[in-house]
Amino acid sequence: MRKYNRTKEELDKIIEFVEEDFPRHHRKLEEITVNTVLTPREAIDLAKRYHQEHGLDGTVDERTESLLFDEAYTFRINPDDRENDDIRPAWRVTVDLEPNPFLFEDYTLIVSDPDKTVMGMLDANGHPVSDGNEITDEDIEYITSGEEAEKDKA
Repeated sequence: MRKYNRTKEELDKIIEFVEEDFPRHHRKLEEITVNTVLTPREAIDLAKRYHQEHGLDGTVDERTESLLFDEAYTFRINPDDRENDDIRPAWRVTVDLEPNPFLFEDYTLIVSDPDKTVMGMLDANGHPVSDGNEITDEDIEYITSGEEAEKDKA
């Protein structure tokens, strides 16, 4: 692995870029600078419907003041041509989880503004959740039953 030592000027430019770019991905309603297709209420309603249809855990946060808007959400990266990444405006709707020994933090549903549909989910760390990497209640029971069996053997 090659290390790269940045000059103070290079580091300052990176920090400046991040500070300028970050707000467009986490805008509160009063900070939105582009025209939207969906209203905040419509984005929340779409997220609620998706949440119910897919039987997801938790409760959709219906407070518009907790809603965030992302003017340039990256739905898909094109590794061969980064200029052709799929980037569109999106609403970030939080889903609150009940206190639980296995699920510690909330997650976010991503509602595409121009498509008027839920296009994805972010875990508590902001990483996209894809099909197949979610832990179900049955998985948790299986994991803990194995731990209980090990304790009983000891």
